[in-house]
Amino acid sequence: MDKKYFSELLNKYLKHEASEEECDLLIKHYNLFDSEPDIFDKMSQNQKDDIRNEIENKIWDEICDDEISPKDVSSSNHRMWINFISFAAILLIILSTGFYFFRNEHVKPANAISRQITIKENRLIQLPDGSTVILRPGAKLNYPSSFDGLALREVYLDGQAYFDIKHNSLKQFIIHTGKLKTIVLGTAFEINAWSDNSSIQVTVSRGKVRVEDQNNRTIGIITPNQQITYDKASKNTVQKVVNAPEYLEWKEQDLLLSDVTVAEAAKLLESRYKVEIIISDDSVRSKRFTTIVRKGETLDQILKSISEFNEAVYHYAADKTSIIIDSK
Repeated sequence: MDKKYFSELLNKYLKHEASEEECDLLIKHYNLFDSEPDIFDKMSQNQKDDIRNEIENKIWDEICDDEISPKDVSSSNHRMWINFISFAAILLIILSTGFYFFRNEHVKPANAISRQITIKENRLIQLPDGSTVILRPGAKLNYPSSFDGLALREVYLDGQAYFDIKHNSLKQFIIHTGKLKTIVLGTAFEINAWSDNSSIQVTVSRGKVRVEDQNNRTIGIITPNQQITYDKASKNTVQKVVNAPEYLEWKEQDLLLSDVTVAEAAKLLESRYKVEIIISDDSVRSKRFTTIVRKGETLDQILKSISEFNEAVYHYAADKTSIIIDSK
């Protein structure tokens, strides 16, 4: 999607002429507000104020309308209602405070990065070593901007997250969660470690992890479909066999992909939809974008949206076992 087309869609939206598909496209690709700030810079302050006032009034009308509520309308109209509120809120944030604050990320001293999820969707984070993390809303992850030159790959988590760690036999990956740390080389697992909870829970879906306390004492080693629960007060540990997918259902909810490459998104979709995705053009692999993957969306719906935004096309291979993404 180029800037001209995006501006046309925005204009149609404000005139109430945008279709449901066009509204979805605006909502799912609002990163253009950040990458093309001149879209709004060209507006006068009065125009910005008019848009802000119109959106505020529409939100208030939707919320206060006793005759129309999400539960009273069809599923299609319900989605439009939710989409309107989502997009309107995004516009208000942009017009009032700027997209930087919406992304809620900032650089700390010593090249540290802090990500805290304050929106309603899960969020995919790409770490410097290629590992990926899915954070639940409210979770906070601190990590260095680069692992180069460091003896270990160390991050700090407050909240709930799913880690898929890239294997590196020479450099351990350590997640610090208060009084515990989880040590891995390359594996996939979930940690539930909210600071205000009475316990910390680690569940493995692939590979093996070692859990240690703050005195470097090993309290357990777990493999797929095993779980450790550590009680913070008593320091007691329970290790048991579980059905890991049941504890990981939350990561299949709505997922925000913020400033990710097409290659990073493809990796996530491969895991989520159990399909191989091949990107045949390197220029497409490195393109960055932002979108929201909604729970229940089909793979074709998501690929169509990603392709449109990144000037790409996709098709199924002859054997139907893989998908190929190429430039237009």
